[in-house]
Amino acid sequence: MKTIGLAITACILGLLLLSSCGRSDEVRIGFSVGPSHERWEKDIDYFSARIRNAGATLYVAEAENSHQKQMEQVRDLLKRGIDVLVIVPVDSRKASEIVCLAHENGIRVIAYDRIVNDCDLDFYISFDNMRVGEMQAEYLSRMRPEGYYALLGGDAGDNNSILLRLGQMNVLAPLVESRKISVVVDQYIPGWNADEAYRIVDNYLSENPGRLDAVVASNDHIAGGAFRALEKHGLAGKVLLSGQDAEAEACRRIIEGKQTMTVYKYIETLATSAASTALALARGEPVMNTQLSINNGQVMVPSILLSSMVSVHPENLRMTVIADGYIDESMVFENR
Repeated sequence: MKTIGLAITACILGLLLLSSCGRSDEVRIGFSVGPSHERWEKDIDYFSARIRNAGATLYVAEAENSHQKQMEQVRDLLKRGIDVLVIVPVDSRKASEIVCLAHENGIRVIAYDRIVNDCDLDFYISFDNMRVGEMQAEYLSRMRPEGYYALLGGDAGDNNSILLRLGQMNVLAPLVESRKISVVVDQYIPGWNADEAYRIVDNYLSENPGRLDAVVASNDHIAGGAFRALEKHGLAGKVLLSGQDAEAEACRRIIEGKQTMTVYKYIETLATSAASTALALARGEPVMNTQLSINNGQVMVPSILLSSMVSVHPENLRMTVIADGYIDESMVFENR
């Protein structure tokens, strides 16, 4: 009987060992990035570094501004056996179907930088985009508290576009009401497209020569399109121009006096915060710093909103984006 008991025990131990060998404790994170221009390369680099330094596996998929492509890529990420999905949606509303698909597969979802509306989203991590809009409008309106203003927002399907505009109008509305400024252009731009920004500003100036004092462009990509139109009409450097993201071209324009300011957001803090949250979820650990909840139209989403950002202008550009290593000095001051 003793021999039989030992044999049974050995069999059980053998089965347990085989079972543990077949089970992987490796953490797999999927990062689905919807938009595509210079700024997002930084996010991917910082996010990748944090995930890989933690010994986890990362799969990155870039959708190039196509919701359909993003949907297909997420299906592929789910087939790869990811534990958590981190998504920068192309479209904040349409992406709800992506969240639902992930949940059907038992995968939790973190919205990165852009919230996903109308779904049971697990987490949202971003900057305080309303504050970004306020910073843009504050800077320009301090320099030019009267005149004709053009407001160029991002894609209307991106919730951040709405938040930026709310922040901008928090500052500008009193000036509009007192008739110190007039908003002569107020448009959202599909896909944050620079060519569309150029077309809007060019058309306006063709019909209203010289009748423009400031362009509140919601990011540097849009600012680039607006700048080309201003340059065509001989107004580059004369009309105030805001931006966001501290892209290299925008920083060059700032040094050359052709763009007034940009908002530099410390992308590394966003990427590392999102990566740490993803790792915690994958490992079943508590997520820190989520005292805030934001309504996405269906649920109150546990959220982290970061305030690590600064207005960049000619006087502090070296002390911010360059000193921080975000942009190499040669990219801004070449041939100067």
